[in-house]
Amino acid sequence: MLPIIDREQQEFVQEFVQEVRELLENLEPDILTMEQVCLGDNVDEHEKSDLINSIFRLFHSIKGAAGFLKFDHLQATAHSAENLLDKIRTGELILSPNHVDLFCMGCDFLKEALDHVEQYFEDGSLEEQALEAKRKLDDALTPSGLVQGDVAIDLDAPVPEEKPDAEMVDRFVEECNDVVAAAESSLVSYAEQKGDPAAHIGNLFRGLHALKSNCAFMGFTDLERLCRRMETVTESLREGCCLSPDSVPDCLLKLIDIAKDAIGEIGQGESGEIDGLEIYLDMLSEYLPADRRELADRVEKEPERLGDILVAQGVVAEVDIDNAIARQHKPLGEILVETGAASAEQVADALLKQGKIREKKKTKKVAVSTTPQDIRVNLGKLDSLIDLIGEMVIAENMLINSPDLDGLELENFSKASQHMTKLVRDLQEMAMTIRMIPVAGLFRRMIRLVHDLSRKSGKKVDLQISGEETEVDKTVIEIITDPLVHILRNSMDHGLEPPDERKAGHKNETGVIRLAAAHEEGSIIISISDDGRGLNQEKIRAKAVENGLYTADEVRGLTPAEVYQLIFAPGFSTAEKVTDISGRGVGMDVVRQNLIKVRGEVEVMSTPGVGSTITLRIPLTLAIIEGMMVRTGQSKYILPILSIRESFQPTPAMITMSPDGQEIVKVRSHLLPVYRLHDLHHIEPDSRKLEDGILIVLDAGKRVCLFVDQILGQQQTVIKGLSKYISTHGNVGGVSGCTILGNGEVCLILDVHKVIEQSTVDSDDPPQEK
Repeated sequence: MLPIIDREQQEFVQEFVQEVRELLENLEPDILTMEQVCLGDNVDEHEKSDLINSIFRLFHSIKGAAGFLKFDHLQATAHSAENLLDKIRTGELILSPNHVDLFCMGCDFLKEALDHVEQYFEDGSLEEQALEAKRKLDDALTPSGLVQGDVAIDLDAPVPEEKPDAEMVDRFVEECNDVVAAAESSLVSYAEQKGDPAAHIGNLFRGLHALKSNCAFMGFTDLERLCRRMETVTESLREGCCLSPDSVPDCLLKLIDIAKDAIGEIGQGESGEIDGLEIYLDMLSEYLPADRRELADRVEKEPERLGDILVAQGVVAEVDIDNAIARQHKPLGEILVETGAASAEQVADALLKQGKIREKKKTKKVAVSTTPQDIRVNLGKLDSLIDLIGEMVIAENMLINSPDLDGLELENFSKASQHMTKLVRDLQEMAMTIRMIPVAGLFRRMIRLVHDLSRKSGKKVDLQISGEETEVDKTVIEIITDPLVHILRNSMDHGLEPPDERKAGHKNETGVIRLAAAHEEGSIIISISDDGRGLNQEKIRAKAVENGLYTADEVRGLTPAEVYQLIFAPGFSTAEKVTDISGRGVGMDVVRQNLIKVRGEVEVMSTPGVGSTITLRIPLTLAIIEGMMVRTGQSKYILPILSIRESFQPTPAMITMSPDGQEIVKVRSHLLPVYRLHDLHHIEPDSRKLEDGILIVLDAGKRVCLFVDQILGQQQTVIKGLSKYISTHGNVGGVSGCTILGNGEVCLILDVHKVIEQSTVDSDDPPQEK
C-alpha cells in the first residue's frame, strides 16, 4: 500500500529527488578525482583539501535534505559517509582505494533509493540495503578497517539536528513569498468584494494549505501552526460557520504580515520563531465554533504512534504489532494489511487520526506522477548563450549579405540561407524567453500595498491591473520593485484627492490607479496612471528655485516635460508635510537611480485636474529586433519595425509650414510633423527637398514623419550598447545602440522616442533654408 500524501507533498518529494540527483552528478566525478589527486605521486595538499571538503559538503547537503523529509535510510547512509570523510579530512584516517570504493558504493545506494522514493514516496522498504551500506561505511571508521562484528545498527538512534541547506532555504523562502503574495491578493479582493467571493476564499485556502505543508517539511513549527490555524478559520469562513465573518479579513491580513516577517527572518538565517504565537492562535480561535476549536487544539498535539492507535481501537493486538516490528522492512501499516491483521480502511482511518492524511483523501492511492523535467541554470550561462546567439545573427547577416555574392544566381545557396535564417530566428526567440517571467507576481504584491495605503490615507481607490502576462527578465523584476512601490505611494498621497474633494470636483469619490505592462520596440513599458489632481507645474518651479536648482529666469524657460523631470531630483518634494506614506523627497530619486542601473528611462505626463501618468521604459539586456535599414547621405541607420506604420514619397501639395516654422505633411486628413534625420546628426543628405526623399510614419505615443533619402530593406538586428564614453560625450542624439552589418560596417540603431524628443528641441532653432 502506497503512503497517502497531498499533491503539494508529492511535488516537494519530486523536487528533492531532482536536487539530490544533481548533487550526485557532481559527487561521483569528485570522488574519482579525489582518488587520482590523493593517491598520486605528487599530492597537492591544497587541491586535496578542497576536493575532500567539497565531497563532504555534498554528502552533508544530501543528509540534511533527506532528514527534513523524514527519509531516514537515505539520511543515515549519507551521515555515515559524511563521518568517514570527516575522519579522512582531519587526518585520523588515510585515504585508501577501499575508501573510494565505499564512497562509490554509497552513491550507488543513494541513486537506487532515489528511484524508489520517486515511485513510492517513502524509503522504509530500503532498510536492508541501507543497513548493509551503513555497516560497511561505519566499519571503515576504525583505523584497521576491520569488521567489528555483525552488530545491529539502530536507524532510529537520534541524528544530530542539522540546519537546512542554504540553497534549500532560499528556494523555500522564494516559494513562500510567491504563495503569500497570491493568497494576500485573494484576501484583499474578497475584503473589497471584487469578483467571485467563493473563488477568492478557495484561492486563499489553497495558498495557506500549501504554505503550511512547506513549513512542515522544512521544520518551521511556529509558521506551520499559524498557517494551520489560519487555514482552519478560512475553511470555516468558506463553509459559512465562521463567527464574526466581517472582521476575519482584517485579522488574516495582520497575521499574513506576521508570517511574512517570519519568512523574511528565515531567509536571513534566523529560526523563524514567532513571538506571541499563542496569542495569535487564541485570536484566530475566537472565530471558530466550539467543535472546530476543540478539533484544532487536538490536531496540534503530538500525534500518537500508528501502532498505539490501532491497539487502542481494538483493531489489532500488541502481539501483532510486535511481530510486524520484528520483520519491518516496510511501513508498519503495509505489513499489517499484508498479514491480514488490519484492513486498508482501518489503517487509513488510523493515519487520519494520526494527522498524516486529510479525510477527503483517505481512500485515494497515490498515482505515480511524471517527473518534472526542470533544471536550474546559472544566469551567467544564459547571458553567455544569448550573447553567442547575437553573434550568430551577425555572422548570418555577414554571410547572406556578403558583397562577394553580388550578381551571382545561387539557387541552392538561397534555399539553404532561408532555412538557416528561420532556424537562427527560432533559436533566438527561444533563448530570449528562458530568463523571462510574467510580471503577475510583482503586480499582485502591489494590490496589498494599495489596499494598506488606502486604509492609512482614508482615500478610496480602485487599482486596475493589465498586462500581467507580460514577461520580463528576472533581474529586471528585482530592480523595478522599489520604483513601483514609490510611484504608487506618490500617486496615493499626492495624486488622488480625498473623497470629499473628488465629489466637490464632480468626480467619483473612488479614485482609479491603473498599473499596466507591455512590450514595445524591444523595451518593457510599465505605466502607472491615476485620475487625481495632476502635477502643479508652478509649485514645482517654485520649489526648484527654493532648492537652488534653477534661477527664477531659468525655470521659466523650462518645458513642461523638463519641469516634470524635476520631481526625480534628490530631496525634491512639494509636500507641505511629511507623512508615513511620502513627503521626504527620497522615493522618486530611488526610481531614477534604479532605472539608471538598467539604462531605463522614466517619462511623466500630467494634466491638472485630470491625472498623471508615469511610464517606465526599460530596454532588454540584449534585444534582437526586426529592423528597417534606411540611408541618409552616406550614413545608414536601423529603425525598429514595430515603430513603423508606413512610408511614402510626398508631393509638394502635401507639405505645408506651421506658424512656428515646423514642417507638416498631410496624410489622409491627418497633419503630421516632419523631422529631418540629417539635421539631427548634422550630415549632408542627397537632397533637402522632401519630395525627393522618403517620409517614414513612426508611432511613438504620437505619430510623426521622419525624412530619409532611401529605404534599403528589412533585416534581423542585434542591439549592442554604445560605450559609456561615447554615450556621454559623443553626439549620438536619438540613438539606442548599434549593430554590425553584413559587410562589417557599424550601423546606428535609432530610438524613436529620443529622435522625436531631440528633434523637438532642435526645432526651437531658426529654420534652415530648404
